[in-house]
Amino acid sequence: MGCASFVNLKAQNLEKHTWINRILVVKTSDSASEIYQEQINEFRNATDELKDRKFVLYKISVDHFELIDFTNPELSDSGKTAGKSIGKILNDKEDFEVLLIGLDGGIKLRQTEVLSKEELFNIVDAMPMRRNELNKKKE
Repeated sequence: MGCASFVNLKAQNLEKHTWINRILVVKTSDSASEIYQEQINEFRNATDELKDRKFVLYKISVDHFELIDFTNPELSDSGKTAGKSIGKILNDKEDFEVLLIGLDGGIKLRQTEVLSKEELFNIVDAMPMRRNELNKKKE
């Protein structure tokens, strides 16, 4: 499968999320695969936690994407993939991939196994910006 299969999300620019959202990208070459379904199910009942941590989720399968914006569901979107932004960061040699992109736009995690919500939340909650968010909530 070539890199062109996973290029940008309908001209979606991940940079638009910088300093606003944390981004979770789940990419698969087969949306019916067991690992992909397991990953999507892992986050199915974590909407409040994902919203609290300012997440958007991009589900990418071959030539289709779905954006779920947990902070503002009205901004959720889906469609055909095109362009190049996301293609620059995805590994086209992997059939399944999970990426965590921080508020600063940097890749914080890249793996080819299912990411548990507990592991995701532990990683995010240990980040300095998240600790600042939690401290501000206490005030």
